[in-house]
Amino acid sequence: MRTAVFEDAAHIARMHDEVWRATYRDLATPAAWEALTEEVRRARWEEVLGETDPQRTTLVAERAGRLVGFGTACAPTEETFAGRGEIRWLHVDPSVQGAGIGRRLMSALAGQLADWGYGGCALAVVVGNARAIAFYERLGGRRAGGFTDPGPLWRSDNIVFVWDELSLLIGDGHY
Repeated sequence: MRTAVFEDAAHIARMHDEVWRATYRDLATPAAWEALTEEVRRARWEEVLGETDPQRTTLVAERAGRLVGFGTACAPTEETFAGRGEIRWLHVDPSVQGAGIGRRLMSALAGQLADWGYGGCALAVVVGNARAIAFYERLGGRRAGGFTDPGPLWRSDNIVFVWDELSLLIGDGHY
């Protein structure tokens, strides 16, 4: 696992698009499906990875030199996160799901949030994303409400998961 750099933008965008399309095939609106292309994601990832933000980092997981997962830790972007650090864009290649990569990414991202002084973390999951919901429940996430993301293309209903003790996510003891 390592910190993503600008040169990773194309690889992250490709994987982000592939995983998103596999996950949201039956959940996203047709407008979102059409508009959120790999090229659009690449431009966004180039923007994210090109900016300097002292409270945002993206980590990538690799296996045999190939990107197999990524996730971002950042300051909270939703009021409903109640000041907890945020974990965003956690995606793992479906071919390696179940191999512990998502858990290791969550642990490393929680560690980063702890380093920034957050005591807890939160994230949002689109209603209907059963696999992610089950994953976060297995990691001890607690449902703490929800919100509707107004997004420019898709008003998605989201469940908020929180962990009030980052130490429960950090390290091998939790797994």
